[in-house]
Amino acid sequence: MTIYFFTPDYSFPSGGVRVIYRHVDILNAQGNEAYVLHNKFGFRCVWFENTTPVVYLDSSYKRRAYFKIRKRFQPEKPREWYLLGAKADRIGPEDILVLPEIHGPGMVDMAPGVPKVVLNQGCYLTFQGYSLDKTKQPTPYTHPDFKAVLTNSSDGAKYLSYVFPGLPVTRFHLSIDSNMFAFRAEKKRQICFTPRKNELVVRQLINILKYRNALRDFELVPFAGVSPSGVARLMQESAIFLCFGQYEGFGLPPAEAMSCGCIVIGYHAGGGKEFFRPEFSYPVECGDVIGYARIVEQVIADYCADPAPFAAKGRAAADFIGENYSPEHERADVVNFWHNLLKT
Repeated sequence: MTIYFFTPDYSFPSGGVRVIYRHVDILNAQGNEAYVLHNKFGFRCVWFENTTPVVYLDSSYKRRAYFKIRKRFQPEKPREWYLLGAKADRIGPEDILVLPEIHGPGMVDMAPGVPKVVLNQGCYLTFQGYSLDKTKQPTPYTHPDFKAVLTNSSDGAKYLSYVFPGLPVTRFHLSIDSNMFAFRAEKKRQICFTPRKNELVVRQLINILKYRNALRDFELVPFAGVSPSGVARLMQESAIFLCFGQYEGFGLPPAEAMSCGCIVIGYHAGGGKEFFRPEFSYPVECGDVIGYARIVEQVIADYCADPAPFAAKGRAAADFIGENYSPEHERADVVNFWHNLLKT
């Protein structure tokens, strides 16, 4: 039995893809045979260091031609997933295929007859690609090939369990690398944020603060497409991190910022409710742009008057993340999930 994690061929930093690689490593360390399965032959994520075993889906011209011809003469025969660079030539019914939620209803048609698990890291993307026609109800989450769902937050587990009451849903705790995203007490008067999420609100907030002259004592540092180590350095330098995500399965950047000791302000986006605690962060009601601006302006003014209370909040935030989202916690969750699944 081999476990294959079908993984997007992202050449840019993606927290969800990094999690897939990590879970494959955890399973192999426990004595299971697991692989990252990429579509593009020869592809491997190189924006972080890894030696994770990778195999490839055979989507060559020769293979496509074979299926095209076979479909004419054996249209009822299911389309197997053939492999390149693997010990086996195809994924079989004795194996398990792990699929990300982003493939939506199309997962039903992937490798028919092969047992499957959904690694759902974005519960609010679950119904991407679904019809609004109430009579069209096919979904992988109730299909017999699909055995369980692993999700990354209590919010995601509640969401999926509500929609599909009989679905076996297990929550795992994402880990924050506290060696990379290490706490730093010394901060610059600097605000960092990623502008690629919810650009409409980003543009409003920054310009509101700019025209109120609230940013005169702080530097703004937007970032996108930066390596994880680069993001960590930026967060370690910055006193404040602004969070703009609206619908997130977990919300990794604000948790990483807290680990670095930043004061985090913004939207918890659903999945972040469990760590966006008001005792050490500043949650804002989603859509309340003026309320968001007022909080940022007040935090800046209070920080300039006395940064000591914010240093204490940053330390408390880092401690909370370290205690609840450690690599050991994630490893235990993943190992327990697969142990329970494979013994059934």
